[in-house]
Order: sequence, then structure tokens, then C-alpha cells
Amino acid sequence: MKTEKTAYICGPLTELPPKNRRKAKRFYESLAGAFWDVTGTSAFVPHQHFDPVKHSRFTPVEVDAVERKRVCECTSLLVVAAIAPSWGGGIEVEMARESNVPVVILCRQKKLGDGRVSRLLRGNPAVIQILSSGSDRAIVDEFRDWLRKNWHDPYADC
Repeated sequence: MKTEKTAYICGPLTELPPKNRRKAKRFYESLAGAFWDVTGTSAFVPHQHFDPVKHSRFTPVEVDAVERKRVCECTSLLVVAAIAPSWGGGIEVEMARESNVPVVILCRQKKLGDGRVSRLLRGNPAVIQILSSGSDRAIVDEFRDWLRKNWHDPYADC
């Protein structure tokens, strides 16, 4: 029996102000919706399981164990929403690299053009694509288009 791998949507959350946190969650869910539209598979969206406020009962060790297993064993594509600084996102990218999981970075054009997306992140060998646009909606649309052109079911050849 094969284990179905899926996309993992990562981005900052813990240190965002409440208003920005709500907007970020909606954006991550929109990205998961785009993945569903193209693949028919649900993406893993960490805040739906480990929101730092709503699910505060989980210890840091528990969150690390579950999310590490999720990225390293259950993920076919790591989608990085580079919308604000994030310690966790960098860790998830490195876990993906160690597990040969490809990474797509999504960000605003201005942020990318101004050099506010880390060169260390952009230079990670797991990064296969950087998509940027002028608005959240445009980024979601660009991601959906990219998936339509590039998504390969990892089990299609099995």
C-alpha cells in the first residue's frame, strides 16, 4: 500500500501580530486550495493542526516531531510563503533538502526585488522555483498555473 504524499504549506505565524496572522492563515489556505484544484489532494497546512494560539497545549518537542515527520516522510512539495521573517520556515526548508523534497518559494515581487527574501533561503539546493507577484491573489494564481504546468504525481510511474 502506498502512502500518499502531499504538499506542505509553510510560512511565518508565531510572531505575526493577530491581524497579520489571520491574513496569513487565509493566504496559506488559498495556496492549499490551489493545490487541491490542480491535484485533487489536500495540502498539509500546519496552523490547522498546530496553531500557536489555538493549539498551544502542544509542546515544542511534540510540534517538532510531528512536523519533522510530515516534511521528511509525507511531503512531495514544500511550498514556502515568504511573507515575513520566519525561523520555522527555514528549518522546514532544510528538512526538505535533507529528504530530497523540492521547494517552491512564493513571495511579493517588491520584497524579492528589494532583497528582503534571504539569499540563504533562495540558494538552498532544494529550491526548484521562486514565484513572485504583486498581490496575494496573483501569487495564488501564479502558483496554480505553475502546478498545472509542472506538477508530476510522484506515484504516476509506480
